[in-house]
Amino acid sequence: MTNINETYAQRHYESALDFFEQGKYAKALQQIDTAIHKSPNNPDYYYTKGVFLHRMNDIPKAMEAYENAVRVFPEHIYSHYNLGLIFMKDGKILQAIHQWEEVIKAKPDDVESIFNIAVALSQLGKTEQAIPFYKKVLEYEPNHVMTHQNLGVIFRDEHNYTQAKVHFNLLKELDSTYSEVVDKEIFRCEKQEILTKFENDKKVAVSLVETCEDSDLGRALSALITEDYEKALDCANAILEFIKTHAPTDSDDKTALMVKGQALSGLGKYEESYSAFEEALKLDSTDAKIYFQMGIVSLDMCNMSQALTCFTEAQKIDPNMPLIADIIENISGSLGVEGQAK
Repeated sequence: MTNINETYAQRHYESALDFFEQGKYAKALQQIDTAIHKSPNNPDYYYTKGVFLHRMNDIPKAMEAYENAVRVFPEHIYSHYNLGLIFMKDGKILQAIHQWEEVIKAKPDDVESIFNIAVALSQLGKTEQAIPFYKKVLEYEPNHVMTHQNLGVIFRDEHNYTQAKVHFNLLKELDSTYSEVVDKEIFRCEKQEILTKFENDKKVAVSLVETCEDSDLGRALSALITEDYEKALDCANAILEFIKTHAPTDSDDKTALMVKGQALSGLGKYEESYSAFEEALKLDSTDAKIYFQMGIVSLDMCNMSQALTCFTEAQKIDPNMPLIADIIENISGSLGVEGQAK
């Protein structure tokens, strides 16, 4: 009798698949329910019912079907996997992770579940825990495109620009449709590598604050240090207006213009920032710090050639400027320039 029921159940199951393929969903559900009735211990029938309901967007009933599948057979990986997708979409990230962990307990090389756990952990802000899962994906599938993309972003955000560039470059090799986006990300990493080698903005500001702490200029510089760029810009403009009408001096003009340039850069107004530094340069064309700041802003504008020119001018004026040679070599390498700029 059992074998007969199994035979009939299989026929109803196949009929259910045919009806669903034809878009006759009510008949498909009727047939799969009959299959389940005749063979209540077959997890695949519950799972198939879950898939039907899932695709019909009846999520609560789909979940019930998947849960029945794992009740009958706790290691039914497809049901666990789909339950994970439902929980993830519903924002129940920990429950989603639990379902995918059940998958990899039964099938340790299930790349999709491993990848999904990594993504879920990243969404929880647990990037350190996510990285080993991404690396495990690459052990099974070294060319997993989305893993390289996600690792690139994680390492970029962690300021590990060397590792970020490795994964971004692999992403570019594996899928040319990412080329434009990847080029921008690699440029961003290279720019940040340069900036972390020479955190000139705040160092210059700190030294200036120490000499004029109680002045309006000192307050402007303090605002720069605390990244209150709106306040710094307002102070710098007020200083420039006062100097213009009361006691113009090239030295104060230049310093105020440099503060204005850095404040505008902090606000993302890079063209205006560059113009402010150009105005400062008119007052003192021998100040290497002005050229350096112009180089920084050029990087923000993604203009590597202009940045190289500015940093090279800074080096000519002050060959001993800390790390300037390394910065120039970095940019020259990015541009494919032969040799170090002099």
